[in-house]
Amino acid sequence: MSDNEQMPLLNCSEEDVASYLSEHPDFFQRHPDILRQMVIAHESNGVVSLLERQQQLLRDKVSKQEQDITRLIGTAKQNETIYKAFINLYMALLECPDSKQMIYLLRAILLEQIQLDGMKLVLFIAGGDEHAANLVQPRNLFQEVLLQRLARDDYYFGRLKKQEMSLFFTDEQAIKSVALIRLGGQKDMGILAFGSIDEQHFQGDMDTIFLAPMVKLINRLLLDFSVDNSPAEPSPI
Repeated sequence: MSDNEQMPLLNCSEEDVASYLSEHPDFFQRHPDILRQMVIAHESNGVVSLLERQQQLLRDKVSKQEQDITRLIGTAKQNETIYKAFINLYMALLECPDSKQMIYLLRAILLEQIQLDGMKLVLFIAGGDEHAANLVQPRNLFQEVLLQRLARDDYYFGRLKKQEMSLFFTDEQAIKSVALIRLGGQKDMGILAFGSIDEQHFQGDMDTIFLAPMVKLINRLLLDFSVDNSPAEPSPI
């Protein structure tokens, strides 16, 4: 080719170049002079070499992986704490003599060990248990919640309207997200509510794996408490 002749231009796109470099990762090893000439504009550091940019990307990747690992370890520890707390609650509920002790256990586990910020048990059916009778409220007060939040499922996780929230928690508690559980199934015995000041704590896609056994125990206990266990008077002779 003479000096006046020009090398024909290749019809090559950026994607073609990127694909070629991906298929030939040793390209810059075979052409170190090209590597040394390459510079990349960086938003915060100005113009840097390709090697410096690669090192920075690698450091960023390692840092993100370390953060992910730390977050996973934290989540695992939190899940272990919750698991142990619910196991303690299950065992204690099995020996629970009355609703007063049941409320104490729920508060001790949910508020102190799992560190939630509020809990309330509302019953729709009065029974022989004196403390349970004090928890009874008219069902019609909760009709909107039952229809809007608990009609299709016995569990609701998320946020409530202010009027709905006031049925369970005071403004001073500053509850932002809740878990609502419809007790008794078809018997419609009441609602167990607990909440968090973190609006992201309870979300709609949460699992009920820990809650389901607790709810079964509470339903059974409420049925037991609804029976008057006082000794029967002797029949006249």
